[in-house]
Amino acid sequence: MTRKALSYVWLAGGAALLVWVIARNDPRGTLLAFREALAHPGLLAVAAAAFLATQVGFLVKWHLLSHQAGAPFTFRQSLHLFGTLTLVGLFTPGRAGELAVPMMMRGGGKMTGVALVNRLLESSCTLCAGVLAALLVLDVKTFGGSLKGLGLVMLLFAAAIVTLSRRRHIEAILGLVRACLKPLRRLRAVEWLFQQEEKRAHEIEHFYQANERLLAPGPIFFFGLLMLLVWTLMVSGNWCLIQATVPPDSKPVTVAVVVAIIAVMAVAMFVSPIPGGLGLSEFASVAVFAQLGYVAQQFVPFLLLARVGVYLAVIALYLASRLAGQPLGAPEGAPAAG
Repeated sequence: MTRKALSYVWLAGGAALLVWVIARNDPRGTLLAFREALAHPGLLAVAAAAFLATQVGFLVKWHLLSHQAGAPFTFRQSLHLFGTLTLVGLFTPGRAGELAVPMMMRGGGKMTGVALVNRLLESSCTLCAGVLAALLVLDVKTFGGSLKGLGLVMLLFAAAIVTLSRRRHIEAILGLVRACLKPLRRLRAVEWLFQQEEKRAHEIEHFYQANERLLAPGPIFFFGLLMLLVWTLMVSGNWCLIQATVPPDSKPVTVAVVVAIIAVMAVAMFVSPIPGGLGLSEFASVAVFAQLGYVAQQFVPFLLLARVGVYLAVIALYLASRLAGQPLGAPEGAPAAG
């Protein structure tokens, strides 16, 4: 089975899981909740604006990180690249497309470094937000046993940041991987990896420089402030959707609960082989709502609208990138096209 066919299989499995979640949680009530949501056009409009503003926030963060890494792209060039990689990432397992698109679109080693560091730091922020939300919404006594495991994961992220920030560490790891793979070079996949390394050798220096510039205390602190703004927008949009779809007499939903659900959605998208975490994200979120004492079926309309909202915002950004974006020039250090 080809990789593309396997992606379709996973996507079909995710769609089936989503249908199962809807069917198991009162589909008629879900339809009625959608109709009820139309009676709150103001909340829906604010939610849509917040989802779009969230993507714009991600774009601004990407543009500023690019400049910090030493890639002097204009904002229109950043829009052109970011609009594409976000769309591709949304429809590839684990958002893997975000890491491949910069190189494919002539972004060079610097932009690949930006994509890698961006993924690492976003994952760290998601983990921290999830831990904070869990501490606020769960009984600390029952949750305390899990804190050690979560703390270990956070330490692993910190170790990854320290490793990537030093060139000698990356070179040592790559050297070890190269030595382990050398006896298997006759395999087609392994040979392809060696060929790619040789082909991209001129861009590796820029990759190292990007990592060293971005993974410093100042840029990480600035990145954290930007992520705080982005998370504020995400929480605002999702909270408005909940207010528009969940019956007013249900158990109140706090900001901490919204943060926890967003973290669950993000983790499902990162770790799932299903593009966008389709189905798995909704399944996990419903389970969390039930665990927190809510009537889980009341939140299915919110989860569906949240997914649609993200899709529409990403597609809108992509269309803007096609209309107003500017193609990238050849990356610095690349050989001239002959």
